[in-house]
Amino acid sequence: MLRRAIPSVVTLLLGVAVVAWTVWLPTSLDALWPWRPVTEGSTGGLLAVIWANVLQPVVAYIIMFFLVGALFRHRWRDLSGSMLLAIGLTVSITTVLKSLVGRTRPDMIGHLDALASYPSGHAAAGTALAIGIVQTTWALSRHLRTTVLVAVASALLAAAVAIGRLVLSVHHVSDVLGGAIVALFSAALAATVTGAWNTTPPIQNPRTIHVVWHPGRVRGRRSLERFLSRETARRGCPPPVWIPTTAEDHGAGIAREAAVDGADLLLTVGGDGTTREVLGALAGNPVPVGLIPSGSGNLLATNLSLPLDAARAVRVALASPARPLDLLRVEVDGDAPRWAVAMVGAGADAAVLRDTSERAKRAVGPFGYLLAGLRHVDVDPVATTVTLDGDTDRLDASLLLVGNVGSLHPGVTLLPAADPSDGRLDLLVATPSVRSEVLAMISGVLTRRRDIAGLERRSGHEVAMLAEHPVPFQIDGDVVGDVTRVRVTVSQGAALIVA
Repeated sequence: MLRRAIPSVVTLLLGVAVVAWTVWLPTSLDALWPWRPVTEGSTGGLLAVIWANVLQPVVAYIIMFFLVGALFRHRWRDLSGSMLLAIGLTVSITTVLKSLVGRTRPDMIGHLDALASYPSGHAAAGTALAIGIVQTTWALSRHLRTTVLVAVASALLAAAVAIGRLVLSVHHVSDVLGGAIVALFSAALAATVTGAWNTTPPIQNPRTIHVVWHPGRVRGRRSLERFLSRETARRGCPPPVWIPTTAEDHGAGIAREAAVDGADLLLTVGGDGTTREVLGALAGNPVPVGLIPSGSGNLLATNLSLPLDAARAVRVALASPARPLDLLRVEVDGDAPRWAVAMVGAGADAAVLRDTSERAKRAVGPFGYLLAGLRHVDVDPVATTVTLDGDTDRLDASLLLVGNVGSLHPGVTLLPAADPSDGRLDLLVATPSVRSEVLAMISGVLTRRRDIAGLERRSGHEVAMLAEHPVPFQIDGDVVGDVTRVRVTVSQGAALIVA
């Protein structure tokens, strides 16, 4: 309980420190810098001015924005959000305090048309940058010695920024120390609010853990591996066994071998494709599977409300109970059955997925599908026979979607009634006749209307599709080609998912 309160207590103390420092501004500390300012035009003065311009607040914050991007790309989303919030808090608090206090600057060299002296914006930005560098180093390396060395260097950098302000005599000692305290408070508050600062002690739960990871999907594997090893060690588990997928084995064979070898928990680090391979291979097997989402879509994870942040995903996978998960058994054109965990679709959605490049998915994530979708607004219906639990319909369909889950993306729900543990599959059939109807359907989905013209939703246990000519078909976002005949059956509680 005490450890869990540490972030809040530290944040509160730093907040009190900011208020106390501002109200009882300790001007007696200003005597700690007894040196006269450098002479204007001298070499020392020129160097001090250059240094002040090189690391002025806007430069420090731009560097921090790059750190935010790096953290987000490596799936440390809570920490990236924390750093972004810390930037906003530091700038806002510094600006407000300058206006409230209105402290006059000391006699300084040159001319400075700027805000009041307290607190130092340069010192606040320099300290914020130092904290951000240390946070990023620890997140991406998980190497203690490296992080300590970077922390020392970053502290020296922040100190050099503060000293530069004193050399130019544009701030008092109490101003630069006040700026540093503001940055510390902002970072602590941001980390507490976003959950990036987690001190909750783990429950001891020794288990043998195997990790199936997709080399093409995972950025920063080493930092994730170190973080996972640290979290499992805290729970009394042996070091996890990491096994990469290959061109020959996308995860199914690895999962079966892990189960035979006695794994108590399998973790997948990849997208929906890797998750599908592992869960399908373990259908009917009591070994639970935890998800650390690293794909471009992450449909199953988002529909199960699992965190996309790597650190939180690891903690959920290690601490949450397992629950039954339905799987979809898919037969395509008489081929051997396959498994699906999220959605399968024929027609427009598969065409969009087919036309979305890997480069676009890596660059802009789900928005890459939107760009490709703009090329498929025109109606291209296909005469199709659809049989749901024995009831047959013949219609001209542009899209036929079978879902174990309902949402394509937060806010974009195609199958509102879908539940991956109810033992039923959900069916969506789109039959627009003109482009305006397609646009009306898209609008209806985005505004969450239940009754949309040309869009029919039903549920059952088995659905079969027979198309007049081959249409694109996808399984969990992976296009398998053009098909004419598909049968999908729900397998209730076939797998165990940690969520």
